[in-house]
Amino acid sequence: MKERNSTFKELSAKQKLQYIWDYYKIHIIVTVVLICAIFSIIKTIKNSNSADLYVAYVNVAVDESMTDELESQSGLIISSYRDLLITEDPSGENLQYAYASSMKLMSAISAEKLDIIIGDSFAMDNAKGSDYLLDPEEFIKANNPTLLDEFEPLFIRDDAGKPYAIDISGFPPFSEAGYTEPIYLGIIASDTNTESKLSLLSTL
Repeated sequence: MKERNSTFKELSAKQKLQYIWDYYKIHIIVTVVLICAIFSIIKTIKNSNSADLYVAYVNVAVDESMTDELESQSGLIISSYRDLLITEDPSGENLQYAYASSMKLMSAISAEKLDIIIGDSFAMDNAKGSDYLLDPEEFIKANNPTLLDEFEPLFIRDDAGKPYAIDISGFPPFSEAGYTEPIYLGIIASDTNTESKLSLLSTL
């Protein structure tokens, strides 16, 4: 150990930096990603204290015009987490981004700053597997049964027949966006912003 420390001290500043990078690269990357995710969620929370509803878009590209349209149609102030990526086997180039997205979702849920997830089938399956979602059928029955007839045919069910998401591909602005895969909506299992969640569903 003494020999190793002595050798390190003899290196030039550039060589020391290269040595640290070579041996601690993974630790540095993970730490930076974690710090960025934490600062991102803190910034979002600070900038959205007056929001009626918090929506995360996972594995689905949306632009500002789409989120503005949804906000305008619903009459809600919506704070959006956009461009989140969740993948089963991320490649090296998007591993850090996927990790940051997962951290952002967990942080938002822990802070009770996430109400709705909109994404592809993998995003919904991942959210369900993480126990983020509630049963949309039970939610609608308990809070506004008049919506049930419209949404029941659109429920996505697990192998046991229990609903966990809603296919919203046919509703604007998603129906007009030209997606090649279905788009789904999942309701976060929390007691926050119930009326706003219902308002969004009513708008759709």
